[in-house]
Amino acid sequence: MAYRWIKNPKALILTPLALALAIIVACGGSPTAIPIPPPATSVAPPATAISVPTAVPAPTPTPVVVADDLPMGTLDVGHADLREFGMQPRLAGGTADHAWRALGEGLIFVNQDKEYVPWLAKDWSISADGVVWTFNIQEGVQFHKGRGEMTAEDVVWSMQEMAREDSLQSLKGQIARLWNTEAGGARVVDKYTVEVNSGEAYADMLNTMSRHHINIYSKQATEELGEEAAFEEAVATGAWVKDEIKPGEFWKMTAVEDHWRKSPEFAELVLWHIPEESTRVANFKVGKLDTFEMALDSLPAIAEEPDTKFMRVPGATGLALSWFGNWYVGHGTEDQRPGYDPELPWVSSSPDVTSDAWINAAKVRRAMSIAINRQEIVDTILAGEGQPAVMVGWGGAAHRLPEEIREWEYNPDLAMQLLEEAGYGDGFSITLQAPPLGIPGAFDATQAVATMWENIGISARAEQEAYATIRPTVIDRSFNHAYLNGGSGRPDPLDLWPEIFPSTGGFTLGVSHPVLDDLMAQAVTIPDPVERDVVMVEAAQFVYDNTLLSAVYMVNRIWPLGPEVDSWLENLDYSTPASLTSTQYISHR
Repeated sequence: MAYRWIKNPKALILTPLALALAIIVACGGSPTAIPIPPPATSVAPPATAISVPTAVPAPTPTPVVVADDLPMGTLDVGHADLREFGMQPRLAGGTADHAWRALGEGLIFVNQDKEYVPWLAKDWSISADGVVWTFNIQEGVQFHKGRGEMTAEDVVWSMQEMAREDSLQSLKGQIARLWNTEAGGARVVDKYTVEVNSGEAYADMLNTMSRHHINIYSKQATEELGEEAAFEEAVATGAWVKDEIKPGEFWKMTAVEDHWRKSPEFAELVLWHIPEESTRVANFKVGKLDTFEMALDSLPAIAEEPDTKFMRVPGATGLALSWFGNWYVGHGTEDQRPGYDPELPWVSSSPDVTSDAWINAAKVRRAMSIAINRQEIVDTILAGEGQPAVMVGWGGAAHRLPEEIREWEYNPDLAMQLLEEAGYGDGFSITLQAPPLGIPGAFDATQAVATMWENIGISARAEQEAYATIRPTVIDRSFNHAYLNGGSGRPDPLDLWPEIFPSTGGFTLGVSHPVLDDLMAQAVTIPDPVERDVVMVEAAQFVYDNTLLSAVYMVNRIWPLGPEVDSWLENLDYSTPASLTSTQYISHR
């Protein structure tokens, strides 16, 4: 067996005291002693507020002998908001994103070429009529913590649990339509084969199964532990396994050494909850973070650091503008959504698109959209690392739209005229929410949009609230503010629009309308992409003409890489390009 020399594991993430001492040394001071922490047996919390220090070389430690073929060292990653830890098919909602990406695996993966490739499903086939799918499952894949081999039974159970009416899974509507149909749904053919009869041909099976939300879980873990305990234990099949969780501080995971697909090169992965950009920057500069969610205005300072590389993911994510409360399916019935309020200037008292009420509400929404100088936001806040966007879901496919709806004009004079015509010449007050989703430039852009609305007479207040707080009100349709939320770097609007527009969907961007219900129901049944685009473009035209959704920008995601790690761009999960995924592929530099 070959051996090599490595340094001791990195010291702890610097606390304010340790950082202050580092700054003193860097500036020529001479404190009597600078404590050097011993090798960590547990993970210390990160600093909460610091000044940016100059990196201080650490003393050369005593070398340790480690086998070449074993994971070694600790991979430290800084996040602005880790949200909620937990994984279980029914209970894992949208706040569990980071857990899904670190610990879970789905049936299908989207590679760098935007192709659907095998993952937990080693292959699949479809019947000639497009109705019955067969998934052959990888053999020998083990669940975490000795929970046994993943089988077809776990796959079917996971999907059925996610599709339950009381599920928190945002894709439950799509999964139920595809996997739990009256025509037959999913059945176990044998230990490694699943057959899914969807009742009719649907075009979005692979799109849906490739989403990072759709992981396969251990049925045994939930049966033995119960749902809540299984949620906390997070038993899945990924290359990392849960070790220690301290909410609001860090998540520590350890490598699965004999993982069926690819074992990590690092022995530990620690995700740090560090809301302050300055703290993330400082800990990276002194070598306590290997990478982190970086704001674009930190790029010049980080670029000065020796041996730093950057991993740039073009058009990875974006900022989308939604006016919540525009729910018109079930209008005037007991199914009316709780957040519907026609007194809001951007909400119509009628779903009839020819009515005066509808036309005036649409004028208000359009005025607010064309009052935004998107190019200025891209040039200043994003430092050119992005481009203006038109509608969420079309960030990677705007070239497929008719030219006249590929962008929003910037015209504050026309915006004020539209407000006058709609009866709001004196303006109104509005709260613009922007949760900390880690989107580069998001809150600065939110404040810029609020200022641009002030310039046309709308009194706007920008607020930032935790996503975990907002999400339940989004799901139950009681939220009814303007909302700058995450966009999509996925290549096809079919990845997102059948999730956000159907009135029965597990998630929403504030809009439902009978026209969109019908168009989405059509689109998902058209297998030919050219024919399907006719329907998708019709839906986009309806959304654009009525300004039911807007967008601000698409932006590149740039990950700074410290001297101990190298890029793994080709192995990222491109179903969710904005996120830190496939961390088992991060190599020692």
